[in-house]
Amino acid sequence: MELFYRLFAGFYDSLDITYFRNYEKSPRKALLDAISENDRVLDLCTGTAANAIRIASAKQGQQIVGVDLSAEMLNVAKGKIKRAGLKNIELLQMDATHLEFREHSFDKILLSLVLHEVDESVANQILAEAKRVLKPDGEILLTEWEPSSHFLQRLLFLPISLLEPKPYRSFIKKDLPSYFESLGLRVQSVKHCNYSQVFCLKK
Repeated sequence: MELFYRLFAGFYDSLDITYFRNYEKSPRKALLDAISENDRVLDLCTGTAANAIRIASAKQGQQIVGVDLSAEMLNVAKGKIKRAGLKNIELLQMDATHLEFREHSFDKILLSLVLHEVDESVANQILAEAKRVLKPDGEILLTEWEPSSHFLQRLLFLPISLLEPKPYRSFIKKDLPSYFESLGLRVQSVKHCNYSQVFCLKK
């Protein structure tokens, strides 16, 4: 099982090499640029903590909380954080549909490449919880895939399309702004990045 999660983590981290290698157009940069020094940040479904580590490295005076349901993935993330020598990331094992935080706890909440992997009912619960723990003037920074219209890029994206779980096929066709609005979240802005888009959502 440990080997499986190490292999899965390696695949997840390879996204930076394969799809986000142009850092200036990557969602990683878009997220980093959207976060201010004094923001309290929650990295929801942090996985291998790729976003948390990049932000914590660039802004070492800032505290980041990363949560994930998988203890195995958190162990991989802890190893990466230790190797990076970072002290400003706190990792917690927690269900994103039942967060153990008070209302209005965070200025920024990151949710990256998650919603397309789960059934709509679960996605709705995750967003409802994110909305609950978000401060009244806070922002949810939500990254999702956006297939390219260019043939070569579509070809490169094909493995993602084939490997993603079943909910991906319906989620990718959604009118996302309308979907978010139906859950009480308005789209403040959208930044189109390599193979992805970053939504800034507010209550």
